[in-house]
Amino acid sequence: MSENKVANSIKKDFSLMAILLIPVCVAINIVCGQLVGALKLPIYLDSIGTVLSAILAGPWVGAVTGLLSNVINGVFDPSYLPYTIVSIAIGLVAGFMARKQWFVSPWKVAVAGIVISLVATVIGSPITAYVYGGVTGSGNTFITGLLMATGENLITAVTTSVLFSNLVDKILTAYIAYFIVQVIPVRLLSKFSLGYNYIKRKNSKSHVIEDADKK
Repeated sequence: MSENKVANSIKKDFSLMAILLIPVCVAINIVCGQLVGALKLPIYLDSIGTVLSAILAGPWVGAVTGLLSNVINGVFDPSYLPYTIVSIAIGLVAGFMARKQWFVSPWKVAVAGIVISLVATVIGSPITAYVYGGVTGSGNTFITGLLMATGENLITAVTTSVLFSNLVDKILTAYIAYFIVQVIPVRLLSKFSLGYNYIKRKNSKSHVIEDADKK
């Protein structure tokens, strides 16, 4: 992709509605992440807003949402800051997959969630292992400890526990974002750069229903 194409892509994504969407999605990330963290669950749910913004407004908006979410969280808990690159990657991957229409049907959403979880695991596991020694505030620490007790080395134990939680977390996150999009009115969807993907899907479904009613 040439520099001009990248610049045009970024400009297209950042519509007024996309800019207004970012703080809403950042708030979703922070609230969900803090709630899950307080419950010490072995998942995160702190990237729902990142994926939502990415599949509506494109990868660059998703990346900014992920970046801002981690920076704001990092003000109160610096342990979030090393994972900023993970959040940016999630936004980019979700956005690029949405451009290829991987968020328009339930089975495609599952595949997208798996891809996002693999990317997050590859980038995040070394951070957890080498920056924090495998010990974080999430429920993953317990799973990592169990695996190490069976003789697994640190990086293997961390990667295994992170992959397991990421698969559950990112697939669930992808579906939550997908279902949120389904209830957004067409009038609002048309304001986002990727909204046409979901408008086309809704229109095709309405035609099927109309044809069935006629029969």
